[in-house]
Amino acid sequence: MSMRRLVLLAATAVALLVQGCATPPPPPTERIVLLPNAEGGPSAVVVTARDGRTVELSQPYAEARVGTAQLVPGQTTAQAVEERYGRLLAATPPRVRSFTLYFETNRAVLTAESQRELDRILGEVAQVPAAEIDVIGHTDTRGAREANDALGRTRAQFVAGLLESRGFERGRLSVQSRGERELLVPTPDNVDEPRNRRVEIRLR
Repeated sequence: MSMRRLVLLAATAVALLVQGCATPPPPPTERIVLLPNAEGGPSAVVVTARDGRTVELSQPYAEARVGTAQLVPGQTTAQAVEERYGRLLAATPPRVRSFTLYFETNRAVLTAESQRELDRILGEVAQVPAAEIDVIGHTDTRGAREANDALGRTRAQFVAGLLESRGFERGRLSVQSRGERELLVPTPDNVDEPRNRRVEIRLR
């Protein structure tokens, strides 16, 4: 079973027949189950009923059953989830994994921190040998948009070259530039923002 974290909603309804006539089914009950996080980090989801009541699910396999007049927290198990949702989990598309490398101002040169992270990231990418890989270059808002489009592509091509040098086939790589169009940290024009100077590696 996949260990990625996700929330499962299973709606159940029962139709009753009384004296040959179908009565309206009762409102569905939703079951929300929190699965373990693939990265091992903590996270949670808050479930809110229609009447405003809430419950927080913060442990693996915590669940909540939500109906029109009920909000019932509980706990299930990995085995129960597999038995109930195994086919659904098997049919779920793989989660897109994303890694980010950061660059020096106005250059296609990795920051010192990203240099240190490079081997780890490339090693994790290598663990998904069948994945298609999107390499997407970004910039901050300094300079003209056209120049930033070109810089974003240069950065993406640089990272694609690193992937190729590690044995990744060029046919698996899609190289793109978003320039300053998809800022991680929104800023006005001509702002030097280190977190916007990046290349994303997305596996799909």
